Amino acid sequence: MKREHRFEIFIDIQDPYSYLLLQALVEFRAHYFSHLKSVFHFYPVNSRDIEAFPELALWKANAFDDACYLAERYGFDFPANEPMRSDGEVRCAQAALFKAENSLTACLAVFRHFWQEEAELDSVSLDCYSQLDERLKTNNHYLNRRGHYMGGMLYYAGEWYWGVDRLAHLERRLIELKGLNVQALLDKSGLAFKDFKERKAKVCEHLSPLTLYFSIRSPYSHLGLEQAVRVSEHYGVNLVVKPVLPMVMRCLSVPSKKKLYIFHDTKREAMKLGIRYGFVADPLGKGVEHCYALFDYACRQGREVEYLLAYSRAVNTQGVNSKSLSGVKKIVQMAGLDWQEAKTELNSEVWRDWAKLNLEELYALGLWGVPSFSYKECQVWGQDRLVRIEDEILEDIKRAEQT
Repeated sequence: MKREHRFEIFIDIQDPYSYLLLQALVEFRAHYFSHLKSVFHFYPVNSRDIEAFPELALWKANAFDDACYLAERYGFDFPANEPMRSDGEVRCAQAALFKAENSLTACLAVFRHFWQEEAELDSVSLDCYSQLDERLKTNNHYLNRRGHYMGGMLYYAGEWYWGVDRLAHLERRLIELKGLNVQALLDKSGLAFKDFKERKAKVCEHLSPLTLYFSIRSPYSHLGLEQAVRVSEHYGVNLVVKPVLPMVMRCLSVPSKKKLYIFHDTKREAMKLGIRYGFVADPLGKGVEHCYALFDYACRQGREVEYLLAYSRAVNTQGVNSKSLSGVKKIVQMAGLDWQEAKTELNSEVWRDWAKLNLEELYALGLWGVPSFSYKECQVWGQDRLVRIEDEILEDIKRAEQT
């Protein structure tokens, strides 16, 4: 007897990624489960761990904008404007999700009504309304016990998949597991690296710089820097890196389950991108201070990107202890810089001023986390959103070639 594949999906009615995930699962289920026996379990949640969302208002605003982009890219339904729902309407929708039980069609209908219809949800027949808070609390607790902290998540056989973005990992896992003769459906976050012929030198004159807001402690920043360097070199855009202090060094805590998820997610993203990652020596504290103290020196040598790339590779792929002088010396030399000159600036505190300014600039863009990217009027958060920047660069190249 074939064993069924059990999927647990945690959905939050106010979370745009949950809405997109349900739409993706319609295609996903039809594509794979004519081959495989499956059962889907849906868990309505409203988890908002303040430690996991230190800038919740900014996160929500970015999430809606990001969902608009993803919906267009994948051909999903999504409203142009965020619906203004009352607390009563939110509770009615949450209760309706419990009434839908484990029906993907019914859950998706509730989300469509909540996000895209103006009419109020019918609360007459919602007999679970009186138990709503207790049932949400139970599901939130189960989500935390499983090892996560937010909605829009799918859990399968020990691994988490967030929203549409990570379903491609699950697709590859299922294809390999069962040797299926199908193509992955949901992988549209990769960079294209399109060729733009022999006019590269002239075109490059018209391209704006690409700015990366970066933390040496952030695993996703490591992936973002590696990809940003590739984009810069391929399209001839100037890359400007603006380091900021890690969240923990800004007195913002990061829950252990979030750190664990990020580590595992970074490993699989790195593997997909062909980027080394995993032998990590956390630079928190002195290692971060060493990195930023020598950044100005690297800038004066015109090797700031090479320096940060060497540092990031050292602490994320080679296990180099950057808190020690021997570790920093090794990194400086890897970057092609002079250790005797560099070490005289190790005690510099100037970097604290520009790191603060970089963070303020990031907040002014409506963003808060790293890596974030800015190109002209396009600002995005996340290493897997560099593709939006690439789209803007390609549009600029097209315009430049036409003139």
